[in-house]
Amino acid sequence: MVEVSRAPSGLIPLGGRPRWRDYLGAMWSRREFTINLASGQLRGQNMDTLLGNFWQLINPILLIAVYFFVFGVLLGNLGGDALPWRPSNYIGFLSVGVFIYSYQQRAIVAGASSIVGNLGLIRSLQFPRAVLPTSTVIKEVLGFGSSFVVMVVVMLVSGEGVSWSWLWFPLIFILATMFALGGSLATARLTEAVRDTRNLLPFVFRLLFYVSGILYDITRFTAEFDAWSFLDDLFLLNPFYVYVSLVRESLMSTYSHNNPTLLWVAGVAWAFVALIGGLYYFVGAEKKYGRG
Repeated sequence: MVEVSRAPSGLIPLGGRPRWRDYLGAMWSRREFTINLASGQLRGQNMDTLLGNFWQLINPILLIAVYFFVFGVLLGNLGGDALPWRPSNYIGFLSVGVFIYSYQQRAIVAGASSIVGNLGLIRSLQFPRAVLPTSTVIKEVLGFGSSFVVMVVVMLVSGEGVSWSWLWFPLIFILATMFALGGSLATARLTEAVRDTRNLLPFVFRLLFYVSGILYDITRFTAEFDAWSFLDDLFLLNPFYVYVSLVRESLMSTYSHNNPTLLWVAGVAWAFVALIGGLYYFVGAEKKYGRG
């Protein structure tokens, strides 16, 4: 019986999965390339329009205005304060939901095109392919600054006072970004294998928008109707709801989740599961990208 020898140190079998330490080290050594790629994408985005990258800020603001008019004004006048789904500071509640959800959605959807949209770069240069979806997430991080300023202004204007809980926001944002990066890596490989994925993602995220508590406060339902209390735990299975709720807990004194400890556990768990799982899934096809 012939014994199959192991690959010599520093080498991997042809077509095999790269070693984690080597792969992450290669990504770190190309961090400047990744950041430059992200900043270039941000500058080039919407450059053919009159307002340019202001659309990244204008789009969620317009969405907030439309949803507030429909759900906060029209339906609010019909039901008044008796509406169980509408919190007291609805404009602040809505702003956090739309801005945080839109940020994660853009990062994951952009990742879907990171491989198929850069085939020329992949075929001409040697680098860890995970750099591409990572750069799309960094682009969204860089573009989120103006959105954060507007979100803070809305908090202050709507009556939310500055508190120590605001210091939790950077950690929550890091967790939300880790999850978005994991999702971006997963959609990058899915789209490379099945190009129709890009066409399906808008419908998937539209459905997720309505089941992520962006427009309504599920905790007010469960507090008023005991029969619906199971929804508190069920909604924790939705990571978008988890991160939106964590930001609301941080920035809004008028919002309080029924189980903030479990909310934090879910936020940390989703971040690490998505990032590790997404990277593992993406790297499994490292040698195949650009060969189709």
